[in-house]
Amino acid sequence: MDYTVKALDRSNEFLVTFRYYLFSKMTTTMKFRLSVSLMLLSLSLSSQVQLAHVQSSDQSSQSANLINDSGLDMELQAASRFLSHASLGWDIEDIKWVADNGIEDWLDQQMSLPSSNYAVPTIDVIEYLYDACISNLGVEECRMRFNVNRTMFRYVWWNNIVNGSDRLRQRVALALSEILVLSDESALVNFPHGVAHYFDILMEGALGNYEELLLDITLNPSMGFYLSHINNPRSNEELNIHPDENYAREIMQLFTIGLYELNEDGSRKLDSEGIWIDSYDNNDIKELAKVFTGLSGSKWADVSNQRPVEFGRNFARYSLLDPMKMYQEWHEDGPKIIVGDKLIQDSDGMRELEEAIAHLARHENTAPFISKQLIQKLVKSNPSPEYVQRVARIFKDNGSAQYGDMKAVVKAIFMDQEAMECYWYGDPDNGMLKSPVNRMTQMLIALKAESANGTYWNPALIFNGFMDQHPMSSPTVFNFYRPDYVPNSDFAYQQLVGPEFQILNSSTSSNYINYMLLALMGDYLNGRYGIRLPHLINEYSLIPYISDQEAFKAELTDPLWMDLAYSPSDLLDYLDILLVNGMLDETTKESIVESIQPDSLLDAPDKSYYALFMIMIHPDFLILK
Repeated sequence: MDYTVKALDRSNEFLVTFRYYLFSKMTTTMKFRLSVSLMLLSLSLSSQVQLAHVQSSDQSSQSANLINDSGLDMELQAASRFLSHASLGWDIEDIKWVADNGIEDWLDQQMSLPSSNYAVPTIDVIEYLYDACISNLGVEECRMRFNVNRTMFRYVWWNNIVNGSDRLRQRVALALSEILVLSDESALVNFPHGVAHYFDILMEGALGNYEELLLDITLNPSMGFYLSHINNPRSNEELNIHPDENYAREIMQLFTIGLYELNEDGSRKLDSEGIWIDSYDNNDIKELAKVFTGLSGSKWADVSNQRPVEFGRNFARYSLLDPMKMYQEWHEDGPKIIVGDKLIQDSDGMRELEEAIAHLARHENTAPFISKQLIQKLVKSNPSPEYVQRVARIFKDNGSAQYGDMKAVVKAIFMDQEAMECYWYGDPDNGMLKSPVNRMTQMLIALKAESANGTYWNPALIFNGFMDQHPMSSPTVFNFYRPDYVPNSDFAYQQLVGPEFQILNSSTSSNYINYMLLALMGDYLNGRYGIRLPHLINEYSLIPYISDQEAFKAELTDPLWMDLAYSPSDLLDYLDILLVNGMLDETTKESIVESIQPDSLLDAPDKSYYALFMIMIHPDFLILK
């Protein structure tokens, strides 16, 4: 049984139901509220069944007259599929570039680009909004009402994704953010510049060295707060004070070696009785916790504070843009024996910390543990053991005796035969459910989201509420979904996992459809009925303090997409190659084409939006094969 065969089945019934309510009902004399209520109810009920399992077609369309008058070009399909792995979004020019120049050239070109910056622009956004607040509300009222919060990082995140050119880094950094988790679902909600600086570290580390990345996140003060190793003191038996064990536990369990001993191919080792072997025990946690004592902020947040920086103050008093430093007098003395019976000699605290991190980074588990998770987040949920092993070997040695070279690891993931060969299109274990964030970013970049002022600011408050996901807002350190999550008995029977399904339920599935409906058909409904549904291309009306919100309103501006509304078959071919890698089911394509033929009630622009909406909620788009 194909594990992708049962998740979004009954999609044809859903298409018929949706068209009936959107068109038939809306042409009767029924009042608008009843009509739309019935439509949304049908969406919600249909989607609960529709999104119970996953289905994706492996049928390639050969429709004519796509872009180059030669049908769906196989090279364009391959380029589109590659970009769906290696970036969070692409447009038709990107597809053509990869088709003309090759995958490796694209990777090399992307790896040569400097990283986008998040911390400095986030601070700029805070200052811009504060100035706007004063301008519109006055100094006194603004002092009472101005609120620094997570949305100020989100404006920068979405703007960089939509307008940035370093798309490979963005893709890998987002994957890393779901492994090396730090979340603003904490007191960090009011410190967006700290979260932004952490994301800067992930952006650099995405194509850097994994051991150096581990050291950088360990010394990051926001991570120090999030996993409680900032101001972690040495033992004091008289006061019953012992080192905090939180970070020691998580750096092993989640960031390096995992819970169980692994083979190089990511499979779990077994003892003589066939039982999984624990990677570490409680004593390993206690010993490692001693290594992470003595760290605190290195600079004050208030640059006017001329007092020497001290250990033990509230984390918010420290600069969140500068790494923590070691306060030796607060560091635990004595040797430590950590996992694998590694002896850390009593020495300078920072030297001990670096030695411990190097040991964890080079533990035999780390290469397969991290390699497999990266493959799962970038290419497919169930990589073969051979795929994991090939990447893990590059993780251990890039060919020049360098360990943890992320450039080499990333290239190995995307250029592996299992990621590229057409054979895997139809493999029943192949594929992954796209996360809500990935679906949204793909659409925005493909259809060229733009605003009048050239930015793409999105507070994403409704999006996050509907989808239960936003970058850097995980509910726990375990991310939105676990890498070993098993959605249902069909997956369990096949011994397969589907991580992204952990946030797919009757609520988020219907919410996604309704969100896309409002985002893409909202203007049609507003114009036809004279109402004010929210604009969800970027939720610009929720940006506070500014007087000219309309300047931030984003629209999808791809001219070819709009022009092809006059040729429904070509429009579907175009969206197929742009969003579905040329894998859209032919029956579905014909059904959508039929609904936007010349006798349709929709005007040309609305036909483009309707076709886009139908693809955005279709299984062939939602499942990446």
